[in-house]
Amino acid sequence: MCVDLGGLFLTQYPLDFVATTNLKEQEGDVASAADVLQEVHVETYGSLSKKEKIEFILEQMRLTLGKKDFVRAAIVAGKVSRKHLAEETMEEYRVKFFLLMSEYHRHEKDPFMLAKAYHSIYSTPHVQEDESKWIPALQSTVLFLLLSPYSNEQQDMIHRLNGDDKLEKLPSFQNVIKILLKKEIINYPLVNQQELETLPSFVEGGTDMAAFWSESLNRRIIQHNIRIASMYYEKIHGARLAQLLSLDAIRLEKEIASMVSDGSVYAKIDRPKDIVRFSTPKNPEAVLTEWSTDIDKLLHLVETTTHLINKENMTK
Repeated sequence: MCVDLGGLFLTQYPLDFVATTNLKEQEGDVASAADVLQEVHVETYGSLSKKEKIEFILEQMRLTLGKKDFVRAAIVAGKVSRKHLAEETMEEYRVKFFLLMSEYHRHEKDPFMLAKAYHSIYSTPHVQEDESKWIPALQSTVLFLLLSPYSNEQQDMIHRLNGDDKLEKLPSFQNVIKILLKKEIINYPLVNQQELETLPSFVEGGTDMAAFWSESLNRRIIQHNIRIASMYYEKIHGARLAQLLSLDAIRLEKEIASMVSDGSVYAKIDRPKDIVRFSTPKNPEAVLTEWSTDIDKLLHLVETTTHLINKENMTK
């Protein structure tokens, strides 16, 4: 394997490039260090063990992320076998990999993938044995689940966390999970919001990122409340709904429109009458089926009542 490093022609074993790139990194030339490792397709080397390959790929990921080449980082991450990371002897690399992936997902502002990355770290056996490691991993998992858009996968993950005994040691975060599962309107700000917004994983990335997460948190609470309102009301005056959710009319309409666009809720707004309709229109077949079902129930009740009356008369 031959690589030209700034005029220096080297022939090296793949893992020896790590030492070379470390020198360039120490000199502050992260971009060149990343470029060197990118030229080595270590996954094609049959002579290297799984650990050596993963170690090298993780170093490629670290440097490409350091170079802020997030597209390349995603490509490199795809070379890592999740099956290999799940092996018992790969726990250390599993944690390193998902920490690097959390950096990538943070750049992409993808809270659900961040939640999955932190949960993968939390689920690692040796992390489970160390309270100083699993607590921040579990806290970050709950935080980014709260910030994630509503989806079946997100709800499934919340339900699984709700049954985790370790969550009992973090009452504030257990409370977050419980309020997400309740079909009730959530008051904003949350009781423990300050604690959430001071977590290292929340403020990592600077003030701009923290401000983005704060705005996301506000939106998720509003969207949750609108979704809950749609379960209890077929139609409601916009002013009344805004009052229930402690929102102004413009913000309420904006959020409802956004949720309708992404398909998370059905709604129509009648502006002149100031009415929000959440009931989904039914086709004629559905209406007829519902009517037929209601008639069957009515006839059954009549039959049961007649039987009970006859039974009462016979006992007299």
